[in-house]
Amino acid sequence: MGALEWLTAAASDRLQATFGMNAAYGAPALAGALLCALGFYWWRRWSRHGKATSLKVLLRSIFTTRILLHPSSILDMKLWALNTLAFAGAYGMLGVSGLFWRGVGIAAMTGAFGAHQPTGWPLWAILALATLLELLAYELAYWTGHYLFHAIPALWEFHKVHHSAEVMTTLTEMRTHPVEIISFMNLIGLATGLVFGALTYIFGPGVRPFTLLNGNIVLMMFLITVGHLRHSHIWIPFTGLMGRLFQSPAHHQIHHSDDPKHFNTNLGFALAFWDWVFGTLYIPNEREPIRFGVGARHVDFTSVLKLYLLPFKRSAEALFGAPAPDATPPVVAPTSAAAAPEPKKLAA
Repeated sequence: MGALEWLTAAASDRLQATFGMNAAYGAPALAGALLCALGFYWWRRWSRHGKATSLKVLLRSIFTTRILLHPSSILDMKLWALNTLAFAGAYGMLGVSGLFWRGVGIAAMTGAFGAHQPTGWPLWAILALATLLELLAYELAYWTGHYLFHAIPALWEFHKVHHSAEVMTTLTEMRTHPVEIISFMNLIGLATGLVFGALTYIFGPGVRPFTLLNGNIVLMMFLITVGHLRHSHIWIPFTGLMGRLFQSPAHHQIHHSDDPKHFNTNLGFALAFWDWVFGTLYIPNEREPIRFGVGARHVDFTSVLKLYLLPFKRSAEALFGAPAPDATPPVVAPTSAAAAPEPKKLAA
């Protein structure tokens, strides 16, 4: 097989793993998000007006023309097409990184404690423990990477690409700079790999979580319900204990707000737990007026080329020169009464 054929086959495999029928961004997951949005709008209109609403009206509420045809949304579509291979490659990198760190974890524990006979737990208990620990490790790595990309000016210049969206659709998920994609996947691979290394040492080979669509069942359940609605105009809030444990679409819309009181809040992916622990949780109890974007400098991101290249220039300026006044928003704790009352603050 020639080099070109090998690359084509590898790209095809990665795309299938990322966007295939059993993947996180495949048709079932996206269809689940659509059904969830339709159900939410139907319930809200029924509770307000006491009567059903036509499917046409519901779809018009979800697929809003002024949002879909907004220049920011058009740019998202272009980035989605170009970043498809970057995301597919990154998911492949996540698998390789996870296997590497899994091996490191097994070797480290064997070196520290010697050889170990597998512990004889029931299979369901091992699967449940692996599901929980993988979820917590994944989310801690995601929270840590997200925090660093907000707190460090040179990294914020790359993450600013994502926050520059002035309107949000499901495709805004792909409005991400490749530097950020690679960084996040390696952090997640490190965290989950070490967890599975420890679990393999304790329980033996073959340790795995409960799965759905080839992924952790909790993460996949999140994705096929509200996960793909985080980047949308659909305000679905989680409050109370639910809002302290899981990220709702409203949580993430608050995260994208350009209001200083919302800066650097709700940094988790599916879980709000680590935000609660580290003091970055902001629970949106009531709908708040939100404007998306990064202020006046969003006008700089008017093309795919600028979105890819400008962050390198500005990151270098942040590292070696005087950063621009808006290089990064200040790292602040939530101040609203809607914030969780008891979590601790993480020092920058």
